[in-house]
Amino acid sequence: MKNLIVSLALGLLSLNSFGFEIFALGTSNTNCKNAGQAYTAKLNDLLLADKINASVINAGVDGDRPAFMMNRLERGLKDYPNTKLVIFEPGPNERNPRFSLGPAEDILAYLQKIQMPTIYVSHTVVQSPEEGAEMAKKYGAYYYGDWAQGIPKDTDHRQFDMGSGGGHMTVKGCQLWAKNILPLVEQVIKDKNLK
Repeated sequence: MKNLIVSLALGLLSLNSFGFEIFALGTSNTNCKNAGQAYTAKLNDLLLADKINASVINAGVDGDRPAFMMNRLERGLKDYPNTKLVIFEPGPNERNPRFSLGPAEDILAYLQKIQMPTIYVSHTVVQSPEEGAEMAKKYGAYYYGDWAQGIPKDTDHRQFDMGSGGGHMTVKGCQLWAKNILPLVEQVIKDKNLK
């Protein structure tokens, strides 16, 4: 019995030693406001189905702005020291480029400095996809594009809680976003040989 317990404990330790975290830093879009953690939970499920031993950490905060995200990022990387990839979505809550793009660039520069593989997710309210791609390239990040690309603007996928623009995603929309970003996440994992 003692040998069985020791074997189980060693097995659990070895499982954890091969896993890593993906830190999803963002706003209510990442948090899937009013839709639970549908995006990060679905991304976890999809990675597990593809036999990738990673845990996606939901670090999305409703109403957050890039100026306040650096502290959360640094704290999160300390709390999850086995983070090997960051998905960074600065969101549309701050429309002034000085207070939106400036702090977002500071975060991308920090992630580049610590050599953390990063996927940058933009929002067309703040910058065009071309501008987002250029900013990601400047800091060596992978570029996903606009957070809602490929998500239909219908009541199945969007909550229409912020006017006619579509607003936040429903559970179905958040899950579709996870499916859409999965190939890029897996590409980064392969390119960077993350384990």
